[in-house]
This record gives sequence, C-alpha cells and structure tokens, in this order.
Amino acid sequence: MKLQDNLETRAKFEVPNLRWWIFIFFIFVMIINYIDRASLSIAMPLISKDLNINPITTGLILSSFGWTYALMQLPGGWLVDRLKPRKIVSMSLVGWGIIQGLTGFVNSVGSLIGMRMVLGLFEGPVQNGANTSLINWLRKDEHSRGSTLVDGGGPLGTAFGGILVTGLIVWLGTWRLAFAAVGILTVLIGFIAWWFVRDRPSEHPWISREEIDYLNQDQSTAQEEETSKGSVLQYFKHLSPWMLLLAFFGYDAVLFGLMTWAPTYVSEVQHVSFGMTGVWTFVIFGSGFVGELFAGQLADRLMRSGISANSVMRTMLGFAGLGVAGAILCVSQVSSSTQAILLISLANFFLRWGGLYWSVPARLALKKHVGQLTGAMNFSGNIAGILAPILVGLIVQETASFSGVFTMFAIAGGIMALGSVTINYSRKLTS
Repeated sequence: MKLQDNLETRAKFEVPNLRWWIFIFFIFVMIINYIDRASLSIAMPLISKDLNINPITTGLILSSFGWTYALMQLPGGWLVDRLKPRKIVSMSLVGWGIIQGLTGFVNSVGSLIGMRMVLGLFEGPVQNGANTSLINWLRKDEHSRGSTLVDGGGPLGTAFGGILVTGLIVWLGTWRLAFAAVGILTVLIGFIAWWFVRDRPSEHPWISREEIDYLNQDQSTAQEEETSKGSVLQYFKHLSPWMLLLAFFGYDAVLFGLMTWAPTYVSEVQHVSFGMTGVWTFVIFGSGFVGELFAGQLADRLMRSGISANSVMRTMLGFAGLGVAGAILCVSQVSSSTQAILLISLANFFLRWGGLYWSVPARLALKKHVGQLTGAMNFSGNIAGILAPILVGLIVQETASFSGVFTMFAIAGGIMALGSVTINYSRKLTS
C-alpha cells in the first residue's frame, strides 16, 4: 500500500529530508543504549574492588545482560511487528533508564546481576524497532546507509560512554551516582522518542509532500508482499538465513568481547590510568564508528553504480571478517601498549562494517517478517554475546593472559567472513 499524504494532520512547518533526521535520532538512541551497556565495563575495575570480584565472576556479570537481551530478540521482533517501533522504543528507553539508575544502589554480586538481566529485557527490542523503521522510512537504495547509521550509534555510544562515564565518576566521586545520572538522561530521551518518532512517514506532521512522493517511488512491491502468506519459519528452508545467523554470531562474539573486556584490558594489562582508560576506550570504539559510516556509504554507492548486492556485500563483509582476524592476531605480537590499542582499534574499524548485517533481513524477508527475522539474527548474535564475556573471564583466570582471548576473537572473525560470503543477498525468499 502506498504512503498517503494525510494533509489534515500535517503542520505548516516542514523539515527537509525528515527521514534522515529520524535516523539521526535513532543514532542518538543507540548511543544512549551503548552508553548504558558500556557503563558497567568502564566502571568494572572500581566495582570489582568494591565487591571483591574475581575475573570469572566479572565475566558472569558482564555476560548477564546478554542472557535476557538474547531471550527478548524473538518476542521483541514479534512485538515490534505488531505494536510498531514508536511504542516499543519509547517504553524501552524509559524502562531501561529507570533500571540503569537503580543499578547504582546495588550492594552485592547477585543484585548487580539481577539489575543487568532486567536491563537486558528492556533494551532487547530497541534495535529491532530501529531496523524495522528503516523499511518504512527509507528507500531500498538507502538501506545500507540507514542500517549502518543506526548501528553506528553502538561504537559511538561505547566511545563517548568511555569519556562520559569516566568523567562522571571522577566528577561525582563514585560510580554509583554516575549510573544514576545516565539513567535520568535515558528516561528523558524516552519521552522525546514518543514525541518525535512516527511509525510511518505519512503520520509525521513535519514531512513534506516532496519527500512522501520520493518515498512512494519505492513502494511498488508493498501490496504484493502484504497479501503473501506464511510465517518467518519459511525462510529457514533456505541456506541464506542460517548463514546470516552464523555470520552475526561471529560478529557479536568479537563485538561483545571487546565491549565488555577492552576497558579492563587497557587498564590492567596495559597499565593505563583510569582517566586515560576512558580516552583509549574512545579511540577503540570511535574507530568502529568511522568504519561503520564508511561501510554504509561505500556499499550504497557501489550498488547504485550497478554492482550487484551479492558482489558488494560478500566482498565487504568477507573482507571485514578477515580484517578483524588479522588485526586482532597481531595484538599479542607487539610490545608497546600504544601499538596494541591501535591494533584493537583497527580490528574494531573492520568489525563495525558488520552494521551492514542490519540491512540483510529486509533483503531476504517480506516486509511483515523483517522484525522477526531481525530478532532471530540478533538472538543468534547475542548467544555469542552471552558466551564471549564468560569465556574471556575463564581464559584470563586460567592463563593470566589475553593471548588466548585474541585467538578466540580471530576465529570469530573467520566465522563472520565464512557466513557472509555464502549468503545470497540478491534474492527475496518467499517460499
């Protein structure tokens, strides 16, 4: 069904290219999302001293967010498809902001794990909501940029989280008040999301007729898709969805491994001061944001030039996986802390090309199933997100070294490359 220009609900005030402002806001949502996730990793050296926590227990705590976050992916995708992104994103922001603030009051390992698990429940559906909005608000030839734009909030949030949370802890004198401050900010963003976001362009009072007409040009297959029958399970008769899940598993293994343990590695292994740990965390994850924007722009430009989606996506994502593996393997071979951190930054630059994965469900699935297939993909990735922090803790505890950790990350990069090059990105799967 084509977008309708509901003139009676539109204000005289119009925002040119409103769709990109919507996605800039989603970047901000994902920044807040990852600041909340990364805050624990940044504060973990201090929390470990407060609560007398060993590396294995640290791994369990860092993993606990992923237990419930992963469980929410399939029901979260279902909720987004039915309740629509605006409601899900707004309610999730308010809920996880409250939990983030309350985390500052924990006084035991059990209560800390409990708070992280509840946080995972609230954050679970958010990226599904943003990715589903991509289908309604962008044309197909803009999907790669849109997906990497939104996902780019992840490394940017982790990067600024390093600076923000470190600064708040130093300024307020305790990690507990820093968590409360971040929680209050998140709740405010939730209310702004309800005010600003709309599920369809035609529902937004600030959209122009020209932009609606522009988006209408890309809606020719929408009515056929709406009448198609079947469930999301039909796609798993084919190889591509399975390979998407495999590739995303490898991607998230490195993503969550770095996000949860990189600050500890920088602080305790490279003996960087707590203040400088925030700066180096910014460098590592800021590199990921640059990589994400670069990949999205390049992919869309190459496909607009006439190169097939298969050639572009297989080459870029396959190369990214190998780039991660190569850079991360070199970390153990250098003696300088600066060289080691810059190599991790290079690995994260290539890793975040994986933001392109968020555009793949829309290439494979019918519009009404995109949220559910995205949820399945993110569920697979977050199984890796659960396992990676625990395995890192076990390896560090048993070997007193990160060498085995970097080998594990390199293997995950290879899995990412293998899965990526076997997906058929050019074929919509309908039966």
